[in-house]
Amino acid sequence: MFNITLNIKKITYSLMSREKTTVISFKIENTFEEWVKIFDSKEADLRHSEFDIEPLFRGFSKDDPKKVIYIKEAPEGNIQNFFQANSERIKSHKVDFSSMEESSWI
Repeated sequence: MFNITLNIKKITYSLMSREKTTVISFKIENTFEEWVKIFDSKEADLRHSEFDIEPLFRGFSKDDPKKVIYIKEAPEGNIQNFFQANSERIKSHKVDFSSMEESSWI
């Protein structure tokens, strides 16, 4: 039913380089489509690359279209640095920081 492929080299590399996968959920005040236009922009790609952040997935809850999930991979500490450097810009994109939840995975 499911086709699962494991990439052992990727897992080994992630452990050795201290990269981690981070899952972040938060609420948005605008529509998901409006938020995605900003998230998928070339400007956002440049900001992510400055902090060596690789977006892996983004989507919204089927039960609440204002709740967004964002999964990304980055070296340890880079995501916090990204948020510190870009917090005002992120707020201007109608992201509700008070609803933000983060978990890290290796």
